[in-house]
Amino acid sequence: MALLHPHRVFKTALDVTAEALGTMGVRALLLDIDGTLAEKHAPEPPPAIIAWAEGLKKNGISLFILSNNRHPQRVRRFGELLGCGFIYLARKPRKKGFARALDALGCAPGQAALLGDQIFTDMLGARRCGLYALRVESLDTGLWYFGLRRFFEKPFLQPKE
Repeated sequence: MALLHPHRVFKTALDVTAEALGTMGVRALLLDIDGTLAEKHAPEPPPAIIAWAEGLKKNGISLFILSNNRHPQRVRRFGELLGCGFIYLARKPRKKGFARALDALGCAPGQAALLGDQIFTDMLGARRCGLYALRVESLDTGLWYFGLRRFFEKPFLQPKE
């Protein structure tokens, strides 16, 4: 099922460049937090992620956090430090959060990508909504359920058109 496969895979978020996004025609990047930008319980993004986000914005890439995290204060803090809008409790892979984020950015789905670490929420949601699905290796490998999740995700980890 192509809906579950990412379009591209990167080792970390820091490997996603404005140039790479530009070759896809992407001008807006939706960001997952947990496992993608930081570990699940990190209170804020690491300094390298803040600098990375600033670089993307300076190169014309709009950012927006689309997180399933249920703690508004944590998601808000990430949004403040990255200088972008946010939606917490987005309920990915449902389409509504994606549509709200794209409306806030004034962007069409074909001009946007979602950067995330999970197949059944991030990749599926992005593809269902017509966005580029960009996967990074999860930072949350130490969580007790990571092995079980990865077992089910394994057939879909690599790109497939």
